[in-house]
Amino acid sequence: MPDSAAAPTPAPALSKSRVFARRLSSTLALWALVAAAIVTGQGALFFVLLGLLGMAGVREFVTMDKTLPKPWRWGLIGVTLAWFAVTFTICQRTGQPWSPLVDLAFIAGVTLASFVPVLFRPLEGRSTLWAIVYTIAGFLYVPWLSSFMTRVLYLPGVDPDGWLRGLPYLVFLIAATKFTDCGAYVVGSLIGKHKMIPHISPGKTWEGMIGAALGALVGGLGVYFAWQHRMPMLTPVSATMLCLILAAVCVVGDLAESIIKRCLEVKDSGIFLPGIGGSLDLIDSLLFTAPVFYFYLWYVSSQAL
Repeated sequence: MPDSAAAPTPAPALSKSRVFARRLSSTLALWALVAAAIVTGQGALFFVLLGLLGMAGVREFVTMDKTLPKPWRWGLIGVTLAWFAVTFTICQRTGQPWSPLVDLAFIAGVTLASFVPVLFRPLEGRSTLWAIVYTIAGFLYVPWLSSFMTRVLYLPGVDPDGWLRGLPYLVFLIAATKFTDCGAYVVGSLIGKHKMIPHISPGKTWEGMIGAALGALVGGLGVYFAWQHRMPMLTPVSATMLCLILAAVCVVGDLAESIIKRCLEVKDSGIFLPGIGGSLDLIDSLLFTAPVFYFYLWYVSSQAL
């Protein structure tokens, strides 16, 4: 007897050129938004851009684990919304990165609040403990780490006309990080043979690391020499070294999200960006490079005082 319904035909895998084209289009869309923010030179558009990416990243983070109960899922989304509203407001009003007390207050608040839903539901062993830990880790991983991009933006202060002095530094950070991704993908696709960490990311190769370093140098130094007069906290030597350091940290950040996705058995965090996945797939490396770059700038600025 013939089958009543034929099995669905799996979609053909995309060629490497089409995958790269999709990645490039999504990256160019991000750069279009960054360019619009650069033209204004103000914080409002960056707040919208960083806030939307951060909120979308948190939403994807909580939906990657389908077993996470709704109280923790919606609680983390709500806390993230409050986090961005408070930190952006403080930056906009003071023109400076917010006090560490705000960080400590939110981290303590999230830790305490993550236990509250347990008071109104039966204990489910490790599942309940996982929901608590996943919520705390989710806040630290996405909204808190992403906030370092705003800190980079506001660390040097604001000109009397409202132009953000940290704008070239943020663009340097984004360029070095995202060109690392592009360089690693292109070189790895062309000549990659030796797998780096196949149990986490089978596509990454040691040859791709060469492309990652070259991409970071092209992107970061391109921004630096274009805006050198507006970036007194960097020198040609320090900018070069930072590009190489950020390239290595970028790869670790990308692998960190791969670990989460493999543990949760999901391919992409979302489908927001063609060829890349979700917004969390877009900012995963920036979550790691932004703190490293911020603390370097903070150290340099403190030495100058």
